[in-house]
Amino acid sequence: MGWAWLILLLATYPWLLGADLASDTLASSSLVFFISGTCLIAPCRRLKRWQAVLFAACLGFLFEARRPIPDGTLALCLVAIAIFLSSNRPLMRNTPGMLRVAAIVNVGACLIWFVASSYASPAAATDLAWHLSLQLLLAGIVGTIGLLPIALTQNAVMDRLNVPPAPDTP
Repeated sequence: MGWAWLILLLATYPWLLGADLASDTLASSSLVFFISGTCLIAPCRRLKRWQAVLFAACLGFLFEARRPIPDGTLALCLVAIAIFLSSNRPLMRNTPGMLRVAAIVNVGACLIWFVASSYASPAAATDLAWHLSLQLLLAGIVGTIGLLPIALTQNAVMDRLNVPPAPDTP
């Protein structure tokens, strides 16, 4: 089914909205609930590469819409991650592998997002280093804990759409 990535994006949107609302509650501390990397894991396991790339690009632009970062930065990062993950599906064969990949991908994408957003913020380097460590720690924890409910939702949608498991090779 060619439109599975779009329907999956619509099913993932409530998770993104929840993360934005949680980020709004933490606005005074400037921490962001970053889940965009976590939302890529299940689609990269089941969708074809081009569908995973479209999903990642739309996911990146949805998250960038409310953030002060250069246009396309996060979307290109997520597209590169989607290409890598769809090329290395055996890394995500079991649950511990998926949890490990979710933490690494979410922290890596969050790092790129934070570096891009730091260009717009005139803060001292010590403040940025402390804030970066807190943000990456939060991204790793949210990425690991949030993977299971997000992946269950995404897999249920893909099962309803009869999306077959993707082959190991792209």
